[in-house]
Amino acid sequence: MKLKIFILLIISSLFLIQQEIYAKVFLTGFVFNDTNQNGIMDKNEKGIAGILVSNQEQIVITDEHGQYRIEEGKGSYLYVIKPEDYAFSCYLKNTPAYYVKTDASIEKYNFGFKKQDVAEQFSALFVGDPQMRVEKTIDAFKTDIVEEMLHYKVSFACFLGDIADNDLSIYGKEKGIVECLPYPAFHVFGNHDVNEKAPSAFSAADVFRASFGPDYYSFNEGKVHFIVLNNILYQGWNSEQNKRGSYFGGFTDMEFQWLKDDLVHVDKTKLVVIMSHIPFLEQYCYKKEIQRLFALLSDRPHLLALSGHLHYIENYFFKDKTNWTSSYPFQNITIGAACGGWWTGPLDERKIPVSTAVDGSPNGYYKINFDGNKYKYSFIPADHRSDFQMRITPSSEELYAGALNESFLSINIFTATKDAVVKVLIDDLPAVLAENYKGKDLFYQNTYDLRYNYDNWRPDMQETQHLWKCIVPSDLQVGYHRVEVEAVDVDGNQYTGFKILEIKTKM
Repeated sequence: MKLKIFILLIISSLFLIQQEIYAKVFLTGFVFNDTNQNGIMDKNEKGIAGILVSNQEQIVITDEHGQYRIEEGKGSYLYVIKPEDYAFSCYLKNTPAYYVKTDASIEKYNFGFKKQDVAEQFSALFVGDPQMRVEKTIDAFKTDIVEEMLHYKVSFACFLGDIADNDLSIYGKEKGIVECLPYPAFHVFGNHDVNEKAPSAFSAADVFRASFGPDYYSFNEGKVHFIVLNNILYQGWNSEQNKRGSYFGGFTDMEFQWLKDDLVHVDKTKLVVIMSHIPFLEQYCYKKEIQRLFALLSDRPHLLALSGHLHYIENYFFKDKTNWTSSYPFQNITIGAACGGWWTGPLDERKIPVSTAVDGSPNGYYKINFDGNKYKYSFIPADHRSDFQMRITPSSEELYAGALNESFLSINIFTATKDAVVKVLIDDLPAVLAENYKGKDLFYQNTYDLRYNYDNWRPDMQETQHLWKCIVPSDLQVGYHRVEVEAVDVDGNQYTGFKILEIKTKM
């Protein structure tokens, strides 16, 4: 009797396994050399061997004929990981055709590449938090950010999350604006891009994916491997209180496994650039999520992390206190926000908010130049000269001769690391070193009453570490005095700023 039951259990298990095998859908197709660049694999066009194809869960490699075979993934997205010596051959405007949304009735998908030289040197633009909701903010983004991006010749641009401000219906207009750029544009998923009604972290990105494609993926350019991550762990719609659910930084296990598999194929001589919305600090991410990511990266000598989320700029290296225990340097640049302090402030003559960020930096974006596995960054402020990299603010709006004992200059160098060397020259006096301090930007404090956005809402001021203080000489005479500030940070970036001080006669 027991033997019969045992046999029946085995037969039942085999039946279930067989049913599961039959239930799986496998996708196939070719990655091919699209010599005429029409996006179609013509009879005379050959497949390319060794190309990585992913369903956001697994990664497979094309065979000697350029053919792949892979299961349909949970998210129903299929994409290729672009190698450095090829470019995508077919674009929908400037949207790179690196992915497809799979369809149950279609099992074959081809991807075309065009051969290109490996670019040792290239540039890219990185934009944080457009965070648009109403028509006026969409127009501000178009005018203040994207129209200016048209001036740069770069390989691609990446928008680091919070494309929307909870109203995801703006995606169509954002795409229409960004498609005017003459180079590919990629998008990162942010916490304000969440589908609030979604029940889980995975489904929270479903509206985003429908507009921009996979929420995590990678590609290669030059000697750099770029990885876009979704690090928003949304807890799902709060049905008990009938409101938006909470979130914190981290990964689903499926995404993390994909990331592990992706890095297996990346040579350690390459620079790995991690692009996420939330920075990997314990204030914003679960510690265990940071630790498992850092453990995965710890043996890589060339790393850079780029993030948005904070609406102010931070530039630092991960250390022991921030869970990075490797001896290799790992720099993080939180690049600020395109919308600055949420599109706040008085309107300029274009009827665009000045949008100063909450750390006193202008709204703007970053340009990064890559050379092999090295990089050099620069901050591009919106609606300012490109070399406007600091603001010098006296401690008092009016300075009086004979009463300067407690007066100082506050110097905000927007993107400098806190250990930058900052020299101050006043007239022909010897240069003095300014002292780094953490605090609130004086210019932002002095103009705080102007900081309202279209919803009549005003953000809080944010302390920042990229401030320096220099005491005003107590014997400065009545009249005007030239101030010159010269700074060099640990990355070798040089910054220069000027200010003209007026010393008045006290009545």
